[in-house]
Amino acid sequence: MIRNAQNTDISRLAEIEVFGKRVAYRPIFQDDNGSFNLLQTQPIAEQYRQNPRLLDHISVYDDGIVKGLLNWKDYPENGRADEIELYCFYVEPFFKGQGIGGALLKHLCEDAEKNQKRAIYAWVLEENIPARRFYERNGFVADGRHGIVEGTTARNMCYVKRLEDIDG
Repeated sequence: MIRNAQNTDISRLAEIEVFGKRVAYRPIFQDDNGSFNLLQTQPIAEQYRQNPRLLDHISVYDDGIVKGLLNWKDYPENGRADEIELYCFYVEPFFKGQGIGGALLKHLCEDAEKNQKRAIYAWVLEENIPARRFYERNGFVADGRHGIVEGTTARNMCYVKRLEDIDG
């Protein structure tokens, strides 16, 4: 079941985010200090506790165990109110390959269409081939924009999924 995140999910959200980032980014950045000393669950959980509004745009996959999370925000780069950015999207590594990410993304797209959004954007590390393939399988296309991850030489790519024409 996909539902909105609740305060009772905070420690699990932090855990999924930390372990998801370690699995996805440690092979790319090769930064053990950043992956294991700087990236910790407690500060993330505390940020959610101090700012409960941060949970407003988080959906979780929960079948008795919270196995994945997806977070979005308005996409200000284009200056449009009808576009959103997917910026925190992780499935617990133990449960990858079970359709959880696809279900979360489908839920986001359906909700976005209901709320008259026209596009969803996601910035993905160029070297994160599994994530890029996942987005491409789910209808996202690279739009040609690139950026550098602050403080690194790693490149991000912008992916976009155009939603149904809401005007008919």
